[in-house]
Amino acid sequence: MEEVRGRESKDHRGGGGGGGDGDGERTGRWRAEEVIAGNRAVLEALRELVMYPVLYAREARVLGLNFPRGLLLHGPSGTGKKSMVRAVVRECNAHLTVIDSISVHKPHAGEGEKFMREAFTEAYSQASQGRPAVIFIDELDDICPPRGSRREQGSRIVGQLLTLMDGKSSKLLPHLVVVASATRVDAIESALRRPGRFDSEIEVTVPTAEERFEILKLYTKNLHLGECVDLQSVAASCNGYVGADLQALCREAARRAYGRLSSSSESENVLTLIMEDWESAKSVAKNSVTRGVTKEIPAVSWDDIGGLKAVKKKLQQAVEWPIKHAASFDRLGISPIRGVLLHGPPGCSKTTLAKAAAHAAQASFFSLSGAELYSKYVGEGEALLRRTFQMARLASPSIIFFDEADAIAPKRTGPSGNSSGNATVGERLLSTLLTEMDGLELATGIIVLAATNRPNAIDAALLRPGRFDMVLYVPPPDAEGRYEILRIHTRKMPLGDDVDLWKVAEHTELFTGADLEGLCREAGMAALRESLRSERFVCDDIHFQAALRSLRPSLTQSVVDEYSNAAIHGPLTRRKH
Repeated sequence: MEEVRGRESKDHRGGGGGGGDGDGERTGRWRAEEVIAGNRAVLEALRELVMYPVLYAREARVLGLNFPRGLLLHGPSGTGKKSMVRAVVRECNAHLTVIDSISVHKPHAGEGEKFMREAFTEAYSQASQGRPAVIFIDELDDICPPRGSRREQGSRIVGQLLTLMDGKSSKLLPHLVVVASATRVDAIESALRRPGRFDSEIEVTVPTAEERFEILKLYTKNLHLGECVDLQSVAASCNGYVGADLQALCREAARRAYGRLSSSSESENVLTLIMEDWESAKSVAKNSVTRGVTKEIPAVSWDDIGGLKAVKKKLQQAVEWPIKHAASFDRLGISPIRGVLLHGPPGCSKTTLAKAAAHAAQASFFSLSGAELYSKYVGEGEALLRRTFQMARLASPSIIFFDEADAIAPKRTGPSGNSSGNATVGERLLSTLLTEMDGLELATGIIVLAATNRPNAIDAALLRPGRFDMVLYVPPPDAEGRYEILRIHTRKMPLGDDVDLWKVAEHTELFTGADLEGLCREAGMAALRESLRSERFVCDDIHFQAALRSLRPSLTQSVVDEYSNAAIHGPLTRRKH
């Protein structure tokens, strides 16, 4: 869609979604759905705002009814706010006047206010002739920030817009409406957000999987898809993608298909997209809503974790099933678990378990640690925490992972906080985390995972049902688990015939997963040192025995007993895993 600067002419031909070629006008009434998919509630609200004053003018006079005059659309960038307004304006044959930040923020004083007055005057002229007129203000949060928060020009623009929206001409012309869009709804001057000005506010959300499927069908209607292409599967894998992202994905997939066709020796008459083109395109065209916030989903599978079969099974049911089988949960009336806390000795794969769960669920992955949340600036950590939960809602299904949760949610010192009477950074972070987790009752597809080595240092308020519903103890691996871990870490190593990994596992009591990884590395280094002399690149049993003599387990039996007793007799008694 072309970039709009200033006001549009009367012959507005804008369109969003997949773009329209005008065929609908020749075959019958043109509908906004020809170029817009998803967000049907927003389209209906725009139709009512623009057309009801025209269609039901007589009834409104009889009833003394005043139709709403303003509508504020807010939501992430790229969700199609401007495109929807253009499409409805075209469908209703209305006149569109566009005001954007570049047109208003002028270098000389008074120029921005003059531009706004001229824009409203043009719309008045159209509305006075009985034609619906729409004034669209793009990026209202940039044009009209709270007064006093920015330079004087911002306050003057806000004052001018308030005057124009309250003017007699606006109230006497029922065919004139004002629609605005914003990304940050809380960054708008509060005086604008009241009845009589912007009467209604509608959130334009990130599309659901079904809406993404509709958008993809719209954008690919002129593309030739191979029989193997499953658009529903593509849509389901595009968590957090907005309309603009999906458009970029289709463009990139077509580019990949063209590159493949150009380099192929076979002659094809039609450019055909195959599933590999979509998979390749996704590596480039990623979702923009959470860009720079989410982490790459770690390529860790359940098979990469040795042992811990019971823990893996419970974690799979708690994290993967609610995301992959959400419809089944709804049919059975089951409320999914909202939070899972993993605790146990260091080096026992707690973080790796969380990564494997995120990889298996293919959800958006957000990861935070205490180091990221503790800032020298007051309130910065809490703001990051709130922003992470907000992004997770937009990109759902999603997983929020807190590493070293005891640093983020430390136990409070008493009923009144610390001795000075002022809340510490940890207490403020804990309060924010409690609030955000309680707010997940209204959200779907969001699961909070946390890992800690010190479960007794976490505040008890987090360890109740409704927050961390499941608390899982991750013990050191037993002999069978150690054997599986050794197999995983030696699967790329050439082992000698005399290597008995089960025997090695029996001699590594109290070794954690991290210790066993270090053991395999040390045995490999011993083999490497010998191979430099003999050129025999094989890791033999003698190398493992040398590594065993040089290494000691990082845990002692007393430490293991302490962790085990904390899981059974401590504050985590409601879960005995």
